Amino acid sequence: MQKVMVFIDFENFRLSLNHYAYKLLALSKPIPLDYAQFPHRLVDALPGQGNRLVKTFLFAPKPDDFLMQDTRRKKMYEWLKGMNNNSYFDLAEGKHIARLAPGAKYMNIADRTSYYVIEKGTDVLLSTHVITKAFLNAFDTAIIVSGDTDNIPIFNVLNTMGKTSVCVGVYGQILDKLREHADDVMILDDKFFATCSRYDNAIYPQNSIPDVVEDTESEL
Repeated sequence: MQKVMVFIDFENFRLSLNHYAYKLLALSKPIPLDYAQFPHRLVDALPGQGNRLVKTFLFAPKPDDFLMQDTRRKKMYEWLKGMNNNSYFDLAEGKHIARLAPGAKYMNIADRTSYYVIEKGTDVLLSTHVITKAFLNAFDTAIIVSGDTDNIPIFNVLNTMGKTSVCVGVYGQILDKLREHADDVMILDDKFFATCSRYDNAIYPQNSIPDVVEDTESEL
């Protein structure tokens, strides 16, 4: 029995998923992905038999107090916190921090030009979780859902330890550099998403991202 853990870089994955939905599929809303079922379908897609999902970690930034004034961000964070209610599923929080934009006198949550957003800690958290759990032999296979090339050292360490690593991206992402370091690369498209989405549901399912956060801005 092969123990599998899934590590999801939420910001990287969400932006790639939205780009695929809006630009390549020409949808008017985000794909209503069920994040509770998503890791299970990833494990199902692995080659061979006897793969067992042990746990899923979702890495996402928590907005600071200023950014919590933005209704969309607040709803997103509430949804993320709610994902902790799923079995064998944990949220690991980084930070989204607002900074005064150049030339602005003060930050106004209603004026997007008055501030910009930086992300802190999320990448470090992902790296720490993966490597620590590898050393503790908590998994045999790590599925890392991210197209970020900053994760290349993680794949190299896993390879040195004799662990199996799988990099997961969305159709349209370029993963050539990651492909050279991971044991396998899984590219997801609409056929895969149909196995863990509810396109025909007028109301988004409990574990899917709410409609209020459908934009694709990189700092969101």
